[in-house]
Amino acid sequence: MEISIGALILSIWHSILFWNKDIKFSALLFAIPVIYISYKILKGKIKNKKALLISIPIILLSSTYLIFDNILFQKLNLIIIPILYVIMIMLALVPEIKVKSIIYKIIVMVIEPFNYFGEVVQQLHIQKPYKKFKNITNIIKPIFLTLIIVFIVLGLLISADTEFAKIFKHVFASIGNLLNNFSIPSIVIRIAIIVLLFFYISAFFINALSQYNVLKEFDEEESKKKDNLTIYMMLTALNLIYLVFCFIQIKSLFTIKNIIYSQYARQGFFQLMIVSLINIIMILKATDKQIIETEKQSKYKKVMCILMLIFTLIIIISSFLRMTLYQQQYGNTRLRVLVDFTLLTETILLVPTFIYVLNSKINLVKIYSIIIVTMYCIINFVNIDKIIAINNINRYEKTGKIDVMYLTYDLDTTDIIDELLQLKDTQFKYTEDKLGKENNQTMLREYLENKKTELNNKLKSVQEFNISEFKAKNMLK
Repeated sequence: MEISIGALILSIWHSILFWNKDIKFSALLFAIPVIYISYKILKGKIKNKKALLISIPIILLSSTYLIFDNILFQKLNLIIIPILYVIMIMLALVPEIKVKSIIYKIIVMVIEPFNYFGEVVQQLHIQKPYKKFKNITNIIKPIFLTLIIVFIVLGLLISADTEFAKIFKHVFASIGNLLNNFSIPSIVIRIAIIVLLFFYISAFFINALSQYNVLKEFDEEESKKKDNLTIYMMLTALNLIYLVFCFIQIKSLFTIKNIIYSQYARQGFFQLMIVSLINIIMILKATDKQIIETEKQSKYKKVMCILMLIFTLIIIISSFLRMTLYQQQYGNTRLRVLVDFTLLTETILLVPTFIYVLNSKINLVKIYSIIIVTMYCIINFVNIDKIIAINNINRYEKTGKIDVMYLTYDLDTTDIIDELLQLKDTQFKYTEDKLGKENNQTMLREYLENKKTELNNKLKSVQEFNISEFKAKNMLK
């Protein structure tokens, strides 16, 4: 019954917060009760309380909808937050889950509840239905009769006294406007969504608590000793390739002209992603405890892994330098800043990887997860749009070049309104081209006027409150 009550509360609360409303403050208002109710339902079955620490990044990421106005992260977090929540539930119930099956288990945890809708109906079965129904009827009947009498008396009093009628005039007007905004199809769809969400949430927890839950599958496989020859050959071959690759990277960095920095920066980044992924997989495979090897073979393997890490670091540095030169030439964008941040994250990940090569007893996957989630939370809070605006304006003052279209309509965020107002005050005195100067002034002025009108016309509810929009509205007055 506890599952049904919790699911009912969350489904109704979800409708109140999100129906026909933008996701802003509502994200945080929903995340907190979800985590609390989940804890209450699973309390007796939790085997790993440390997994509940994942609720910290969930709440932090949910709060960004209240603080910032970055559409990229708002869309991305609609995927990241539910994934973190599912992982939290999984690890709380089954502490030891193999990495190779975690994606499969996440997918199943999301889909499997649909098979438990029948179980939800059984959960709703109430013992002694006649007695319960009789008790409910005894409560509803006097409430219904009281409301009828109240409305009749109010109607008579309002028609009898104009002063008394004024008191309820605005109340009834508000109710009338509210009813006018409602339509039968809209009400039906909203109720249907509440019911469907109630069934899904209930089924999700029934599935999670089921003894037949898929989380326990494939985690007790018989361990088999693995051959090491393939690992050594692959490590050796890859390091030879990386040696040539890094030599070309370093040589190219000092010989390629600025005109193709764009191509080199993007190539370097995507190559890094592929190489890093291969390296991580190879190191995990090479340090598998099930591999049979001699002491010499173990030392050779560690040397190969360390060389692989060194080559990866060289590629990171090369990519970062190329991206820096490219940004100096063409300015900052969200993608370019995210590239820099990804390179920084990759560099940090090399540290525990190096330690893991020397001492495979540490839980590398756990450390990776903590670093990646932490860095993702940081990038959500550093306000990259403001960084982009500041750097591009500083670059404009030095070079006279700026992409106003990107800063306004492409970014389209209230997080940089203060920077745009400062840019407007400069009157583009550094722009030599008169036509370009006038176009920039017109574009910026029109955007700020449109944004001012947009913010003034928005009738925000509590659920849709956003600090960045509130500040921008006051600055644009």
